[in-house]
Amino acid sequence: MVGPAIRNSRSDLAVFGLLALVMLVTRTHSLSNVMHLPDTSLASFFVLGFLVRRAAAFAGLFLLGFAIDVTVIGWFGQSSFCFTPAYWMLVPAYGTMWLAGRFAAEKLGDQASALPPTIALLALATFVSELFSSGGFYFLGGRFADPTLAGFMPRLARYFPPTLYATLLWTGTAAGIHALLAMTRPTLLAKRGK
Repeated sequence: MVGPAIRNSRSDLAVFGLLALVMLVTRTHSLSNVMHLPDTSLASFFVLGFLVRRAAAFAGLFLLGFAIDVTVIGWFGQSSFCFTPAYWMLVPAYGTMWLAGRFAAEKLGDQASALPPTIALLALATFVSELFSSGGFYFLGGRFADPTLAGFMPRLARYFPPTLYATLLWTGTAAGIHALLAMTRPTLLAKRGK
């Protein structure tokens, strides 16, 4: 018989592995010749916070994202335009998503009645994350002469809607898989350790 701590560790690893795989596929744009899938990064950190909640998992997923970016820029010739000192603003951007996922799991839960407040929380966290990432790039990246709030607002209006769409799409996909597993394999989703 497998104890709850081992079962939770295994399921945490499985969740982490799946999120890492999906991030590898979408962040590298490895399927771009066939189809362009929206980036899962923000959704991955939200789902990670909701399901795993271990700080080491957050660090691991962040390091994976960093490694992917370095690899596609250094070895596959993608543009390094976005790779500036402001790159580290992704730590609070992704941290916002991860903490929102933790909050949603601990305070809202995974019942159907929690769906509206969870969606609202997800949208708010995505907005804050976009402020950190896009705002950090715009104001701290050194790519724009004399950055101003008036200059940033059109960029926010341009980039936030597709970011929100991708985050809702991937988080909804993860929620659907979670609900399907809850119906078909309820013991697999037994109460997880915090």
